Amino acid sequence: MSEAFIYLWYDALNKMYYLGKHKGSPDDRYTHSSTIWESFTKDNIPEGVTREILAEGTHEEMCVLEHELLVKAKNGEDWDRYYNESLGDPRYIDQSGENNPNYKHGSTVGKNSDAEIRRKWDKLWQPIYRAKNIEKYRAQEKIRSQRYRDKKKAETGFAKGYSQAKKKAETQGEGTLKAFLK
Repeated sequence: MSEAFIYLWYDALNKMYYLGKHKGSPDDRYTHSSTIWESFTKDNIPEGVTREILAEGTHEEMCVLEHELLVKAKNGEDWDRYYNESLGDPRYIDQSGENNPNYKHGSTVGKNSDAEIRRKWDKLWQPIYRAKNIEKYRAQEKIRSQRYRDKKKAETGFAKGYSQAKKKAETQGEGTLKAFLK
């Protein structure tokens, strides 16, 4: 009995492929894990999209085979026709040399030491990070403001927005106007 399989999706509309492996049965609901290609389920496969099961076997065998097939595709002329970004599951693959995701131009670079990666992060993620922090700051400010209102209400018996004139009128009553209001 096989525990995993290799599949190849073909998107005829865009003339693109996606090669992957899945630990499970070809009959389960799994489709793919691409972050580039649109997500869909077995119940709503887009028109013109077909899947072919290329191999079945143990999970480790399928990880190694997936990597070999992706390397072969990447070294071929059609790599730009694949939705794949990586060369497979790194758990069973040698991560030295060209298989390392940080391998660039003949050498391996660290993520934190590569100035280009840092610039890309600054350009792409810092605005999002700042926006999240602004939302967080506004939420904290709202909580502080609510605590202040609750404290004032506890001290005075009145919530924010309840004017001092109304408070004074209530404590004094109708006073001298009572005679004129009859």
